[in-house]
Amino acid sequence: MQDMSADETVRAALQLSHTRLRKQHELVVEFGVKSLKAADLDDLLTRACSTVARGMNTRFAKILKLVPEDGDFLLAHGVGWDESDIGSARVGADEASPAGYAFATDRPVISNHLGLEHRFRTPSLLKKYGIERAINVPIRGTSGPYGVLEADSPDGDDFIETDLVFMEGIANVISMAVDRMAANEEAQGHHLYSESILNASPDCVKILSARGEIEFFNETGLCQMEIDSFDRIYGQPWVDLWPEESQHTVSDAVQRVSAGESVRFESYCPTAKGQPKWWDVTAAPIFGQSGEIEKIIAVSRDITERRNHEAELASLIEQQHNKLTKSDLHLEEIHHRVKNSLHLVNTLLLLQANLAVEEAVKIQLQTAAGRVVTIATVHERLYQSADVQSVSAAEYLQALLCDIGKAFGEREIVLHVDAFPLPPERMAPLGLVISELITNSLKYGKGTITVRVEDAKDHALIVVSDQGDGFPESYPKPSGTGLGMRLVKSYSGYGNAAVSVDRLVEVSTIRVRFKL
Repeated sequence: MQDMSADETVRAALQLSHTRLRKQHELVVEFGVKSLKAADLDDLLTRACSTVARGMNTRFAKILKLVPEDGDFLLAHGVGWDESDIGSARVGADEASPAGYAFATDRPVISNHLGLEHRFRTPSLLKKYGIERAINVPIRGTSGPYGVLEADSPDGDDFIETDLVFMEGIANVISMAVDRMAANEEAQGHHLYSESILNASPDCVKILSARGEIEFFNETGLCQMEIDSFDRIYGQPWVDLWPEESQHTVSDAVQRVSAGESVRFESYCPTAKGQPKWWDVTAAPIFGQSGEIEKIIAVSRDITERRNHEAELASLIEQQHNKLTKSDLHLEEIHHRVKNSLHLVNTLLLLQANLAVEEAVKIQLQTAAGRVVTIATVHERLYQSADVQSVSAAEYLQALLCDIGKAFGEREIVLHVDAFPLPPERMAPLGLVISELITNSLKYGKGTITVRVEDAKDHALIVVSDQGDGFPESYPKPSGTGLGMRLVKSYSGYGNAAVSVDRLVEVSTIRVRFKL
């Protein structure tokens, strides 16, 4: 059971990670498509900050722009910050600040413990908001660095390496939009995308015609697909690059995007040189100025490693399941043999009792045989409920007393049990204690036997009565061998303090405190 719990924990962790990656991937594609139609740069940059905050599960995101004459960054756009800080707050642009280092080196920076950082100082703006974690990504431009995209968090999980892919994707889209707007591509009717920016993407990016023919393949995609020359695939239907088993999925995606829908799917496609690959693909329409769908953008992320890990995990889980199944079968066989052995012992004891000459010996052998039957019954119910954390005391005792009634005769046994859960490890002791008390009533009492098991919070109170004349003054002093009463005291958990006799009632009544 522990192994299965560990498997579930690993599976849940993987699912959480995959969900986060899928969400970030979809946000990048969604933001990229919207940026192609954006005309207001300020609005687009604020939208970029909002998208980053959603993808990073934080309230704080911002875009910093360099103020050359002061040598500082300006908090130009952001979400989560006070309105008074946006457009006025300054952050140091030297390499001793995380943002300055990212800008100067053109490399992303993650810092999950700003207060303990030896590399950088914590900017006063971040101290003001109690920021503990920051991730900075440079926003590149065709003519030079544009600024820095930053996500900040005062709490929550650490930022991780895969978050850099998401942040760089948003930064690349910003660069593309800035480049497009600066060059006024929409007004001149040029391409609705910038090849230089798409080439900076870490994913495989394709631009297709509205019918699905390949018009552009970024350099990363050519490398990942091991395609030597773009000329080999230019103008081909995108669906032809996929193996036969995946072509229906891809063809359906192209048709849906051509109708104005954004789609996402996972499918298998080997490289041009036969290297097996799995891809997570998002495709969306690109609208022209007239509102018609002019192009299709398709972004494919290589998820081969993830799929391989999932396959390995599934294989390990299946192997573990097979082992547990075999163990369960062996355990069930052992339980069955134990049960048969106990019943054989019961039969041998009864046979000895029938052959015994002395009445006292016969009675002791019959009593022993009865105890063996009780143990066998308890054992059977134990292993039938082995995978349950707790069982109903009422259901368990009702079934057990039914078995005891069949084994010991025709006298009526009435059971009243409060509803309370019973740990499996206390099932057998409770069954044996009640069995001994009932056996005592069957031997020495008369009439209907009433059994009550009351929930007393930290223990159970067992009350067994019959229509006999009551107990002698010396009781519960053991009579005969006294084995039955010693068993009751031992299994109750309270020793000599467990048993008491109620002498205020006219019928025979004995009470036992039972530790839960």
